[in-house]
Amino acid sequence: MAHNKDATESAARIVEWLLDNRSEFEESGIEESKIPAAVGLSEAEVTKAIDHLETREDVARLPESLSNPPKFLLKPARGWPEILNSASRRNTSAKA
Repeated sequence: MAHNKDATESAARIVEWLLDNRSEFEESGIEESKIPAAVGLSEAEVTKAIDHLETREDVARLPESLSNPPKFLLKPARGWPEILNSASRRNTSAKA
């Protein structure tokens, strides 16, 4: 149970960072390897959190062609619009 809570909390940190870097994320995607340093988590924590986000279809991992070792690009997935709506509601109620 604590393991799942940690992945959920890490995923929330990543989502906040992706929202802060929304234009790059939505347009060209963000290299997964860039995220650990950006959010202050270990590679293992980021992998688990992104697995969690990918399972929920909030983000998609796209393999970069011919990269060795394999590299992945994160792009918005089917659940991303709901994250945007939720963030927009939070921002609107925080301003009110």
